[in-house]
Amino acid sequence: MSTPDILPPTLSGAAHMLRSAYPGGMPDTAYFAVLALLYEHFSDRNLVELMAAVTGKDAATILNDIYACASSKPEASAIAAARRRLERHGLQAVCAEE
Repeated sequence: MSTPDILPPTLSGAAHMLRSAYPGGMPDTAYFAVLALLYEHFSDRNLVELMAAVTGKDAATILNDIYACASSKPEASAIAAARRRLERHGLQAVCAEE
């Protein structure tokens, strides 16, 4: 895994999007919705690396959270709110890069 400040170019755009969308840090209320939203666009490894860089959380914790989201998704309204917020900060461009 990369250190939080050093991401491969394929993830740097996504990290910029997340930091722009949540300039004060990603609140816990958005965290699981963002994981669920991005899960379909990133491999597990890349999503873990991205979220570790943005949130500062431990990689193992994030991986467990990803699996929890995959088996029991957050409410659709929370995912929709995260989508709207991230779309204002370049979600479509980030997802097109994959």
